[in-house]
Amino acid sequence: MSKFKGILDSHKQTAPTESQRKPKTKGKRSDPDYEQVSAYIRKETYRNVKIALLQEEEKRDFSDLVEALLSEWLSNQ
Repeated sequence: MSKFKGILDSHKQTAPTESQRKPKTKGKRSDPDYEQVSAYIRKETYRNVKIALLQEEEKRDFSDLVEALLSEWLSNQ
């Protein structure tokens, strides 16, 4: 018996039960309503946008911003 077995046993955590687990949210990658696209953006612009998104109160990611901007552009056409 290891001299640390008592310490290790006392700190073992039980696996969460089904009712304790949070349901996984569906990611955009596996959502059929989304499609991955690419575009060339200047490095400085992308860097500044990432910084601005991190500083926002309401957290959103880059793809949400692009989606909003493209949707707004389409509605103005």
